[in-house]
Amino acid sequence: MIENVRKYPVLLIIFLSLFYLVGVFGLTCERTQSVFQSLVPFTLLFSLYFLLLFHENPTRRFFLTAFIIMLLGYLVEVAGVNTGVIFGEYVYGKTLGAKIWNTPLMIGVNWLLLIYSAWILTGFITRNRWLRYLVGGAAMLLYDIVLEPVAIRLDMWNWHGENVPFQNYFAWFVTSVILFVILDMNTRQIKNKIAPALFIIQVMFFVLLNIIFHYQ
Repeated sequence: MIENVRKYPVLLIIFLSLFYLVGVFGLTCERTQSVFQSLVPFTLLFSLYFLLLFHENPTRRFFLTAFIIMLLGYLVEVAGVNTGVIFGEYVYGKTLGAKIWNTPLMIGVNWLLLIYSAWILTGFITRNRWLRYLVGGAAMLLYDIVLEPVAIRLDMWNWHGENVPFQNYFAWFVTSVILFVILDMNTRQIKNKIAPALFIIQVMFFVLLNIIFHYQ
């Protein structure tokens, strides 16, 4: 069955688009919002599963690198939320699920999901390694800009003060570039037929949520 899924990346992309679209309606409907909020951790795991399913030529080194990225992403958030030094002062809400050290375990999964898919997307834009790091950082920064208002609205996390600090965006960009470097330096050229589309789907997911929440 898994092999059959791999044969039809376009169908899976369509399915994921519809899946996230249902999420948009579920999260913006007052009657279903709490249910869909509780499903966010499972959505992250679900998305990562299909992303890794389409990873071509998997190796032990790749999976070790993926684990390191996930762990580092988690640990930088642990340091960030407990000190306020890295991203600014913020606290995590309930939406992302179980926490250790005041940090949801799913945040590491989210970092891996985004870094992996954004890195492959940058390969369609430029082949220059150093430019790719910057383009990838810019893509991640764009993602965070559209994510922040939704994350606050859905109790993923909340900032001390009314506005998201500039420090957060700067640290997000720098952290992303560092993780891109780790991924690039420890893996050969990686290919994945659904990764670029999944990153774009997630960006559009948050864009739509922002638009709907704005007019509610």
